[in-house]
Amino acid sequence: MLGGNGYSLLYGDLYWIFVLRLVLMPHFQHSRFLEEDAVNQLLTPRNDALLKEQSVDSSTFSILKGPFTFYERTVEVTPSSSGIHVTETFTYQISAPIWRILLGLPIRRFLKRTESSNDKLWWAPPEIFDSDTTKALSLLCIAAVITGYLGALLGQTATFATEEFGASDRAQGVLLAAVRIGTLITVLIAGLADRYGRKRLLIFSLWCGCAMTLLSAASPNMLTLGISQAVARGFATAISILVGIMAAETAPKGSRAYIAGILTLTAGLGAGIPVWLLSLADIYTGGWRLLFLIAFVFFPVIAWLRTQLNESERFYTHQKVRYSGEVVELAPVAWSRFIALATVAFLILMFATPASQFRNEFLRDERGFSAAQISLFILASHTPQIIGVAIAAKISDLRGRKPVAAFAVGVGSIFTILAYSISGIGMWFTAMIAGIVSAGAGPSLGVYGAEMFSTGRRGQSNGAISIFAVLGSACGLLLIGDLSERFGSFGEAFTLLSICPILVVILVLVFFPESRNRELEDLNPEDLS
Repeated sequence: MLGGNGYSLLYGDLYWIFVLRLVLMPHFQHSRFLEEDAVNQLLTPRNDALLKEQSVDSSTFSILKGPFTFYERTVEVTPSSSGIHVTETFTYQISAPIWRILLGLPIRRFLKRTESSNDKLWWAPPEIFDSDTTKALSLLCIAAVITGYLGALLGQTATFATEEFGASDRAQGVLLAAVRIGTLITVLIAGLADRYGRKRLLIFSLWCGCAMTLLSAASPNMLTLGISQAVARGFATAISILVGIMAAETAPKGSRAYIAGILTLTAGLGAGIPVWLLSLADIYTGGWRLLFLIAFVFFPVIAWLRTQLNESERFYTHQKVRYSGEVVELAPVAWSRFIALATVAFLILMFATPASQFRNEFLRDERGFSAAQISLFILASHTPQIIGVAIAAKISDLRGRKPVAAFAVGVGSIFTILAYSISGIGMWFTAMIAGIVSAGAGPSLGVYGAEMFSTGRRGQSNGAISIFAVLGSACGLLLIGDLSERFGSFGEAFTLLSICPILVVILVLVFFPESRNRELEDLNPEDLS
């Protein structure tokens, strides 16, 4: 017989089996009394914002298109004196590894709908995703979490590292700028991805980026930290580029900005990891090193991604054409597009990078915040960015990228300057508004890098643009680091640098093409694929 502990273990096991079933293969029934018209509607295949069904028989429906590996809906109709009793039974599996835990409840709620089959779903993409697309993009989102973590780590911990090493604000600016030299690795990796495949170079970059981050934890001085993080940053930027390219090559034509928004959010989730754990830096002088050691957790995740993620179909098609035995040439680089994108990348990061990287230094020195207070401020001001990304992603796909990008960059920069210039509750409020508005630049501008170049040039072009982005970051960091010490205020320094976002708005409105709802091959008619 089972004792008390035995029963506890048994019931505990049954509970987790039940939970796992709900997550892995949900099965539920939805019963109610309906009018005859509503019943007839349930007996027709669904075609709504989430999925399209096909009939198996008069009361059973399977998936035609939708984000499910398996899907079945059956309808049981029982007339009674109280009306027509209807029971719908759903059995399905969401094609989104890991993320199905978050998607389970909202999808279940939408499936239980009683209104018209043309219901809108605010969080759904403009176009229905099929199973393969859903799985590929969900895996890329996991890679985005890792690159977000790698990219944000040094910026969050630099102020504590420089304190341990006894360095100044100017030295911190030099450190944050110097690590950008790792972009040379980015250019090499992105260029090789056009020849050897996106997936292969993505997995390689994930391994190397996390390995170099672990080495950074043992840095004995600023020089060693700078070198190891330069290499790690190079791989992190390569990951970001390759994830964006694979997502654009996978996503439907009317949902690329939506996907860019999702990737922005998941990268932000990764960037939030150091923020959540920043209080570790208060434990002891070298507590910031603990945040670098967390990279170890990602190794089994990368090994799993390697087995689950497939290569981009557009890349496969391109390779077949290129190596078919016929004499074919790669599409030429669209130099006007390259110059426009490179200039915008330089200018926007010249302002945005120091605004992000020096925030902790500003809060610690000018506002007297502790590590825990810094974490609270960043979480309070950055979490609402989800709103900005969600709205901007949808509008960019439905109405166009250019107006969204101009608004996000222009208005967002104004509130960023205000957040560095005022104190008290006003600083918290303006920082929150700046985060929400500026977040719209991610999905609206982020898609252009993949959209404006052919499949055979997409990696190398984006890698080359990253050089200009890094140069802008480095110039901004060096300039703000110097001006903040000269003026004794970050607010005055950023006001002087506001010319950068102004120029970005002009360039986007005048020189950028509108690319919404167009196939990549239409945007690049000379593409081999």
